[in-house]
Amino acid sequence: MKPEALGKALQVVRLVDRLRKHPEEAKDQLARAVGMVRAARLFRGCELGYHVCALGPVRVVKDGEIALGDRVTFFGGMLASELLCHRGGAIRIGEDSGFNYGVSLEASQEIRIGKGCMLASFVRISDREDGESRPVVIGDGVWIAHGAIIKPGVTIGDRSVVSAGSVVERDVPPDSLAVGNPARSMPLQMVPQPKA
Repeated sequence: MKPEALGKALQVVRLVDRLRKHPEEAKDQLARAVGMVRAARLFRGCELGYHVCALGPVRVVKDGEIALGDRVTFFGGMLASELLCHRGGAIRIGEDSGFNYGVSLEASQEIRIGKGCMLASFVRISDREDGESRPVVIGDGVWIAHGAIIKPGVTIGDRSVVSAGSVVERDVPPDSLAVGNPARSMPLQMVPQPKA
């Protein structure tokens, strides 16, 4: 037996042993492993970092450039997420970013998402509207809540939050909360805190 095949056989034996001793932990690891295999198939031809994972269905149209950083994860749910990259466009996603189900990214020019971002279900980001394209930039550590829409040409600063259902048409400064349709921004320090 080749050393490579022996190493893989030992990994399977260890996984089965872990399943017996710690079934919940091992199930999570097994699901993640299956997700990494799925991601390798779904994102073939894309630039992939280590441990990119697709735990649910993702529709990928790659006529442009798609680059996913280390540990980018697409979670499963009711509807598939989609990455649509048209000719001449680019989608770039930083490491440790996570996407819930039903997220749609559509790039004709460029969509760039930073490190450690979280996008909730049904978030829509497109860099094209009315025949005009302008890049969209999402900073590091940004959280975009359920059903939010990010319009072309918008930059969202690091560590900002976009609330559920908001439509963002203008830039959001770093460390801000964007709320409403159209969204208005306020510094996170000014957000009222609940009383204990």
